This record gives sequence, C-alpha cells and structure tokens, in this order.
Amino acid sequence: MRQKIVWVLALSMLSLSGCATYIGSTGSAAAPTVSKASAPQTALEALRPYYAGLNEALPVAPAGVSLPLDSVITRFAFGSCVNENRDMDFWNVIAAEKPQAFFLIGDNVYGDTETNHAATIPSLQASYRKLSSRQQFADFRKNVPMMATWDDHDYGANDAGGSFTFKEYAEKIFENYWGSADQVRSRPGVYESRIVGPEGKRVQFILLDTRFFRSDLARMRYQKERPPLGPYIPNVDPAATMLGDAQWQWLEAELARPADLRFIISSVQVITSAHGYESWYNFPKQREKLYALLAAKNVNNAVLLSGDRHAAAMYRENVPGLSRPLYEFTSSSLNFAFGDGDNGAREPDPARLGGFWASENFGQVDIDWTARTVTMTLKKSDGSRIEQQKIGTF
Repeated sequence: MRQKIVWVLALSMLSLSGCATYIGSTGSAAAPTVSKASAPQTALEALRPYYAGLNEALPVAPAGVSLPLDSVITRFAFGSCVNENRDMDFWNVIAAEKPQAFFLIGDNVYGDTETNHAATIPSLQASYRKLSSRQQFADFRKNVPMMATWDDHDYGANDAGGSFTFKEYAEKIFENYWGSADQVRSRPGVYESRIVGPEGKRVQFILLDTRFFRSDLARMRYQKERPPLGPYIPNVDPAATMLGDAQWQWLEAELARPADLRFIISSVQVITSAHGYESWYNFPKQREKLYALLAAKNVNNAVLLSGDRHAAAMYRENVPGLSRPLYEFTSSSLNFAFGDGDNGAREPDPARLGGFWASENFGQVDIDWTARTVTMTLKKSDGSRIEQQKIGTF
C-alpha cells in the first residue's frame, strides 16, 4: 500500500510541477512560488527521493566464479529467455560442454508477469529470488563464469524502452543481482565491455543495453486482422535512438580498442527485417548508424549475438565498407519455447542462413585460433545439435 501511495504522490508532483512554476504580476504577494529548477519535471525525478530513502535487501545471484582476463577463449555459450519457474536441467547440459564462459543476454527472468505498479517492482525481485533458489542454476554459477545484459522481461515491462517509469530501480536490481562492476554502476544503463586473452588472441565481448535509452516503438494502425509477424513498424524519426548518445560514444571508443575477435551482444535481433516484433529494424536509421560505425572503424572481425525471439537462427549481411560479411547468431529460448522444430516458412528471410528453430536451445561458439575460424553451433536443451555454421572472421 505504501508503494502505491508513493507512486500516486509522484504523479501528483509531476502534475503540479507544470502548474506551479510561475506566478504572474497579478498574483498575490503572499502566494508561495515554486521554482521550475527545484520542482520535479518527470515521474523519474519525483521518485528519486523515495528510492534514495529505501533500505531493502535486494536479490543477489548465487556465488559465482570469475573469468580470468588472460584466458585464451576457445569455447563459450550463450542463451536468452529463462523462465525461472520452468525446467532447469539445461544448465547441467551446457556445463557438460565445458564452456569457459556463459552469456545471459536478456529475459533472464520473467519479472513482469504479475500486474503491479509498485515503484520497487516486487514481481521482478521475486523472479530473481526464485531463480536463485533453483539448484541447477546455483551449481552452474559455481563452475562457469557468467556475464549478463537485460531485455524487456527482466527490465520490468514487456517491450519497454527509455520511457519506463521504474527503470532506475530496475537498473539497481539488475546491478545488485549480477554484481555489476563499479564502472557499470557509475553510469545509467547496464552496458559493458570486456577484453579477454593475450595479444594475438584477444576476444572482446561488448554487451549493449537496448532498453534503458531506447525511444518509443512505432506501432501500426489498427487492422481488423492482426498481422502474424508483429505489431511494430519502423520508426524513421531522425531523433529516435536505440542506444542513446552516451552509449553510442562509448561503443565507438570500445570498437577502437585493439582486439582480434569481437562479439557484439544485443538482446534484440539486428540484421533481420523479416518481422514486426522488436529488433533494430524498428529503428532503421540506428541500424544504419551501427553498420556505418563498424565500417568506419574497419571492424571486420565482429559477430553479432542476439536473443528475444523464442526461436533461433543464423544470419548474414553484406555491410557496405566491410571486407567480410557480418554474421549474427540468435539463440532463444533456453526453457520457454513457443513451438517446436523449424518455423522458417512462417518467416521468410533472405538474410537467414538456415532454419528458424522454435525448440528450446542454446548457442555454442568455438574459436580455432590456428585456422582463424569461428564455429557457431545451435543446440537443443538436451545437447543435440540443430544447426552449425563455420565462418572465417579474422
């Protein structure tokens, strides 16, 4: 009840801030004035004093192990879309493949499934606590180093972006749970980068934040029969952003750092234009900006990793200015599939290399430093192989 009262007060403060900032010459001399500079201008600003006064115990992930920065990476795995209430045996299967690291790249819990408008997002916190209680996850954490970024369901609201009212507390919950580095905690958003390995075998992992700063999605007008492949259309507003100015500047600087191989991790798909669900295609000018940045920095050694779709696939795009094709590997979901088998006929896509697999799955990436190749293998949750693609990227 207290949280609901605080939220009502926040909205009231926001409303009042627009009507109590100026009193004209005919106003009473005794009437109090409120300066525009001191009044909260948004619900986010109004909530900050409340958040600052909180002293609650936030959820924390089970104890994990760190990835030594001098490791020569030859195998890692990744995945997305983990429902904390469903079967967790896939963790044991992935551990058996002996990856040196695992990347959770969004929808790491489903914390927005309960209807509530509390400023502390208790349903998200409850989902994280449930995940921590699952023994397979705790055992995995003891043996395999992990890194994470978020997507909408562990951000706090379905398809949400930068206008999500509770995003600052969602960030605090995320950073507390995953034990984010001080550098991440010091700035808005949860993006980060890490370079692992000695010179000549340096792998850069860039984890983007496609939620905290993202502009609102453009939605198609009502149609009697809803299209089968999503409700969103491209937002072509030149001011619309996917990453926000600060993160774009950070990404440019990261791509200038020396690395022999790079993996750019986006929670939503980048290359495909074949559907109207969430993806970089929602913001085509931003996707063009990403491609142009890769070309300007001569980044011919990058592979994109993505999730979100509750299906998996591999893609290839010839980006102007790059000497090699750009590849993307989508893996989703780990234990929350929306179908089974190859659904490629439902979503024709000339950029896709093989099937569009709705089975529960995870992605495995093997690096051969002698042959200078990367092998992307899509596996079912039982470890059996679905599809494989070998590429030379560096």
